[in-house]
Amino acid sequence: MSASQPLVSVIIVNWNGEKWLKKCLGSLCAQTYKNTEIVFVDNASTDDSVEFVHKNYPEVIIVQSEINRGFAGGNNLGVTHSHGEYILLLNNDTWVKNNFLAELMSQYDTVKSDVIAPLESSYAGERQVRYIMTIDIFGHGFGIHNTNRQSFYLPGACLLFSKKLYNETDGLDKDFFMYCEEVDWFWRLHLLGKTIYQCNDIFVFHAGIGNISDGMRYKKFLWRNQNTLQMLLKNYSWYNLLWVLPIYLIQNIFEFLTFLLVLKPKIAWSYIGGWWFNIRYFPRTMKKRSLIQKKRLVSDFQVMRDMYHGFGKAVHLLRFITAEKE
Repeated sequence: MSASQPLVSVIIVNWNGEKWLKKCLGSLCAQTYKNTEIVFVDNASTDDSVEFVHKNYPEVIIVQSEINRGFAGGNNLGVTHSHGEYILLLNNDTWVKNNFLAELMSQYDTVKSDVIAPLESSYAGERQVRYIMTIDIFGHGFGIHNTNRQSFYLPGACLLFSKKLYNETDGLDKDFFMYCEEVDWFWRLHLLGKTIYQCNDIFVFHAGIGNISDGMRYKKFLWRNQNTLQMLLKNYSWYNLLWVLPIYLIQNIFEFLTFLLVLKPKIAWSYIGGWWFNIRYFPRTMKKRSLIQKKRLVSDFQVMRDMYHGFGKAVHLLRFITAEKE
C-alpha cells in the first residue's frame, strides 16, 4: 500500500448476482492500485451471493440489507460503510483490467473534474460503446453518436468521485428504486456548477443486463415513469415546469394510448402507475425540490443548453426501427 495513494472504496450493489461475482471481484482484487477497499452491499438476495463472497473473498466488507433498497439505496448504504476518500460505484455485472483503477485515478487527477467515468465495452470486449449520454428537455435519457456534444450524465455502471462531493450533493435519491437515479444526480450536479468527464481510453467491461430480466419489463417502464416525473418536479424552476409538464403529460398520454393499441395493456398501465406514484408522494418530492432550488447556483437556461433539443424517445424509436443496438 502506497502512502501516496488515497484510499478508494469500491461499492458493489448486488441482488441475486452470484454468477457475476467471480469475474467482478477477481478483477478488483488483481488491481495494481492497492489502496482500496471493496464494500459489497447485498440487497436481500435469495441466492448464495453472500456465502460466495464470504468464502472466496474474505477481505471484502459485506453489508447485508434486510430489504432490497434498489440501486440508489444500496449504493447509499455502501457509502455509509465506506472509509475511502474516493468512491467508485461499480455494477456487479462488470469486470476491469488490472491497471484500470490506477489509470482512472491518474485521469481523475489530470482532468480535475468532479465526477469521471470510463467508456463501456461489451462484457466479452468485442464491442466498445462510445455514446454521448444526454437527456431531452422532458427528462428522457439516451445515448447518441455525437462527438461534438458533451455528456449530460455518465452511466451509473461505473463512476468515480470524492466521498465529500457525494455527501455535499446528497448523492443518489434513495426514493428512485431503479432507473434515472444517476441522471437525477447529474442534473443536480449541473445546478451546482460541478463538472463531469468521460475518459476516452479507459474501459469497463459491462454485461449490461445485470439483474433485469424480460419478465420485469413492466417494472422497468413503471420505475422510469415514476422517476422521470419526480426528476422534472425536483430540478426545474417553476416557470419552466409550467410548459414542460403539460408537454410531458401529453407525450405520456400518447404513449399510453399507443401501448393500448398494440395490445400491451400492462405497459400502458405503467403510465397510470407513474402518475399515481407522483400524486401520492407529491409532498415528499416538494420537500426535496425546496432544498434543491435553495442550493442551486446555475440557471435552467444554462443547464438546458447541454440537453438534447428534441424528443429523445423519437431517437429511440428510430433506433428500434433501424435495428440499431444500444
